[in-house]
Amino acid sequence: MSAIAQIRSAATIEGDEARSRSAEIAVRFDGITTQAELRDAARESLRLYRGGMGSFQDVGSSTMAEAVARLVRSLRRAI
Repeated sequence: MSAIAQIRSAATIEGDEARSRSAEIAVRFDGITTQAELRDAARESLRLYRGGMGSFQDVGSSTMAEAVARLVRSLRRAI
C-alpha cells in the first residue's frame, strides 16, 4: 500500500492525472485476508501494469521512476 501511495504522491507532485488515476489499484487490495487473495490481487495489478498501465513504463522523471520501480518490486514479491 505504501508503494501505491508513493505513486499517487509522485503523480500529484508532477500533476500527472493519468498516473494518479491508475494508482487506484489500491482498491484491489481492500479486504484481503489470505495469501492467495494477495497473490491474485498482485498478479492482476502486474497484468494492468504491463497492459492498461503501460504509461508507467515511460516514467519520465526520476521521482516517478523510483515510485514505479518500488511498486513493481512490491507486486512481484507478493506473488
